[in-house]
Amino acid sequence: MTEVGFLDEELIDVCLGRVKADLILKCKALLSVQSGEILNDVDVAIKNGKIAYLGKNVDHMTRSSTRIVKIRDGVVVPGFIDAHTHIDLLCTPTEQAKMALIHGTTTLFTEPDELVSVMGFRGLKIFVNEIRKLPLKVYIMVSLTAPQDPKLSSARGMSLSAYKEALSWSNVVGLGEAVAWTLILNHDDYYVKKFKLTLETGKIVEGHTAGARDAKLAACVCSGISSCHEPVNAEQALERLRLGLFLMIREGSLRRDLHSILPGLIKLKVDLSNAAFVTDWVNPVDLRKWGYMDYVVKKAVEHGLDPVKAIQMVTINPARHFRVDSQVGVIAPGRYADMIVLRSLRNPEVLLTMVNGFILAENGRFRGRLKRPQYPRSAFKTMKVAGKLKPENFKIKAPISEGTIKAVVAKLENEAITRKVMEELEVANGEVKLSPKADLAKIAVVDRHHKSGKIGLGFIKGFGAKVGAVASSLNFDENQLVLIGYSDADMAWAANEVIRLGGGIVLVKEGRLLEVLPMPIAGVISNEKLKVVARKLKKINEALAEAGCPFDKPLNVLLFVTFVTLPEIRFTDKGIIDVKNRCFIPLFAS
Repeated sequence: MTEVGFLDEELIDVCLGRVKADLILKCKALLSVQSGEILNDVDVAIKNGKIAYLGKNVDHMTRSSTRIVKIRDGVVVPGFIDAHTHIDLLCTPTEQAKMALIHGTTTLFTEPDELVSVMGFRGLKIFVNEIRKLPLKVYIMVSLTAPQDPKLSSARGMSLSAYKEALSWSNVVGLGEAVAWTLILNHDDYYVKKFKLTLETGKIVEGHTAGARDAKLAACVCSGISSCHEPVNAEQALERLRLGLFLMIREGSLRRDLHSILPGLIKLKVDLSNAAFVTDWVNPVDLRKWGYMDYVVKKAVEHGLDPVKAIQMVTINPARHFRVDSQVGVIAPGRYADMIVLRSLRNPEVLLTMVNGFILAENGRFRGRLKRPQYPRSAFKTMKVAGKLKPENFKIKAPISEGTIKAVVAKLENEAITRKVMEELEVANGEVKLSPKADLAKIAVVDRHHKSGKIGLGFIKGFGAKVGAVASSLNFDENQLVLIGYSDADMAWAANEVIRLGGGIVLVKEGRLLEVLPMPIAGVISNEKLKVVARKLKKINEALAEAGCPFDKPLNVLLFVTFVTLPEIRFTDKGIIDVKNRCFIPLFAS
């Protein structure tokens, strides 16, 4: 997985018959993503997990011990690639790898933002230690979102020397998405030093240019970023292609943009050789319900894209972008024998998945054997909160003793975006009292990284779920202890339960525990099987929806309220953030 070129003397000797192949695949139909052709009745010779030969003359490469596998049905294509995802949350990377392989994805490009935001450089090392034991290829982008913005964030991060060390690792291909792109344009040292370090090592920088256009987008490109997965329509996508960025069309659990981008690009007959489909993360529920990159390819074909082009966008295109097409993304000599069998190009149901010449999944079942990952004790001790929380911690004091006061409220436009509104709220005995009839809830962000005792408090409108409290230690990319609630007592109950669990998601009403998902690994990952996590996650979202939350995935609200670069206001343990102006603002009008 580390070498850049070929020069494999043993593969040379296999081609010439001096050394015999370990395995011959006899394929009825095989897709060459390099040429866009279907090759009929073609053989693939494999030695030590790599492809030596592709053609019709393998007799001189075989002996009695050479395995022969005949692929009579379907079409053989390269293993799929997810070029931008996150796998260090909710489930272990090991559990997610099984599902990826079942659905034909053999290569991932990922950045462990959550583990780094909680544990810093140690978190990255823990992640690397686990993914090295996985059969699929995992290439790493070093996290740049931990913290997203050091001026506003409380998340842990990494020193410049740690970045330098990580960028020297062979399975690290670059720097992760640069979320706070305005800092780049203002020559902020936090980004500039890391960009220079990455580019000087010959590696790449991934972009996140949501909201950038025209001159500002061009300035982002001048900074050295190479891609963007944030376009939400064809116009934004085309602008990024024209400016030389590698276009990533997102279709995952957080956003589904394929339907609003792809038809427009097809209509304009845009060349998509510099584009790929990505997920930006798929949660366990969606993985079990829909699948993975196979589902994305199917959607693309349903929206009118030629199947060959769709498959190129999850194989050769991203491999070329990341400069690893000498290793993965194509079926050709010198590459790893990572191949899958689809029922047909138009029906990309995955029948078989092969990695390094070994069949690891077949007909929807994982055939490999993966050991349960082991984490250090430090990963289970990350809920560093200054003492037991009480209902008084969640009371919001006003600067007046009685009457009404104007307060800043985060109005939810959707699961991720908020708008700043001012609401007149009742005050009694110096404390804000929320009317049970109003669609207002309290929000709290408790520091769980530094044992500082800090708690940021505020108000949120539009959540709708009339429960006592919901609490989570997983949120982008702060991973503090976040709560939304209507009862101070239930908020304290829920917070203390999450702390007791070592992290997780808890739903409480009137002192009763309704639902719980423990996540004791850094407070962001469960140590249970993916199907168990999916079931619990589904039950929590369903309970919140039944309680009145209007969103498809209510927990996404808790995931995003701390995302300090999304409009319009955000919450951290330090207080309320005006995102546009990069500053903290008071809760009450003066």
